[in-house]
Amino acid sequence: MSTGTLFIRDSRTNANYKIPINRNTVRATDLQGIRAPSFNTNRADQVAHGLRVYDPGLQNTAVTTSAISFSDHEHGLLLYRGHTLEQLWGSDFEEMFHLLLWGAYPTASQREELRQRLAQYMQEVPDIVRQTIFNLPYDGSLCHMSVMLSLPNVETNRTATSPLPLILAGLSAYLACIPDVTPANTNATIYQTDIKRADQIILQTVAAYAVVFGAVRSHRLGIPWQSPSLHQTYYENLFTMAGLVDPDTSRPDPTRISCFRRFGNLNAEHGMALTVFSTLVTASSLTDPVSCLISAVAAAHGPLHFGATESAQRALRDIGHPTNVPAFIEEIKSGKRKLFGYGHRTYKGMDPRVRPIQSILKDLADVHEPLLKVAEAIEEAAAKDEFFSTRGLYPNADFYGNFVFTGM
Repeated sequence: MSTGTLFIRDSRTNANYKIPINRNTVRATDLQGIRAPSFNTNRADQVAHGLRVYDPGLQNTAVTTSAISFSDHEHGLLLYRGHTLEQLWGSDFEEMFHLLLWGAYPTASQREELRQRLAQYMQEVPDIVRQTIFNLPYDGSLCHMSVMLSLPNVETNRTATSPLPLILAGLSAYLACIPDVTPANTNATIYQTDIKRADQIILQTVAAYAVVFGAVRSHRLGIPWQSPSLHQTYYENLFTMAGLVDPDTSRPDPTRISCFRRFGNLNAEHGMALTVFSTLVTASSLTDPVSCLISAVAAAHGPLHFGATESAQRALRDIGHPTNVPAFIEEIKSGKRKLFGYGHRTYKGMDPRVRPIQSILKDLADVHEPLLKVAEAIEEAAAKDEFFSTRGLYPNADFYGNFVFTGM
């Protein structure tokens, strides 16, 4: 039963309390009535709101209810609006987006209407957004040009600019072009009182994100920009703008589109992830969807979130060969190294997205590289080691997910 009553007896005062249980949760505010003895001089006990819940990192605190997804880590189950990953495996972006946003799987006509709207909004993104990205350095060494000119014998480390700052710049430029979407400039409750307007801005934000993504990749690789088409799907336009096309046909490869589509479905929603929490905190100020997305991208920058994919890739490069894995495992166990992409705060067993990702990698012929063999050797060694099994440490989606990107 998910409802009931929690009976509490406070040993400090011998007082008894009844706390309602609803949907397998208790409200933190219901604990306010539990007070420390009045004669206690400890300042921590004399707070105005009674007993508090201490949960750093929100490890066991529900901050909102959601009908979007459900995760059962004990059984490796992940549901989107009641649908399993297997049921949604063949869905395209428009179908998945419609399901998550509006709670219903679209009809063929609804899917086509959404595709057309997203493509139209992509074409309407102002050119200054792309120009802003292209005016920024794509190579970290360019920022040290003055040093190189004044000290010609000094070499600088050439480090490619991370895509995330470029994405932030592009999104900020887009937001500057549409001041009417900012509630502080127009209507403070626009997204609560005008749902149609809210949906429109959400679609425009998603469309602009594809344009920004494509511009960032084109800029970093120094390849020509290709504009989106009204006749392509969201992912086809994404690949086209990012330069992920066949040189002979100038069209995206259907196999790579399929792999990226399935990988996108696996990551379309994952409960109270850090980026989601950051989005909700930003949205609580009643701001616009673009600002919320900017918060999410910034939160993803760190190595304990989406940055884990690059951190995992860098660690695999350092190992270099499967024969070096045993020594690497021992360094992890001794605390000398950290293995990014292993373990998950939600799943104490295998991340249910890992095996589907491995099936995607089989369809990417170019992904058969030495580093994948290193990753597989790490999983094989860890599976036989009590250090990992007793701690519930298994590969998560980031561990193998980075190979989907390199395979593209």
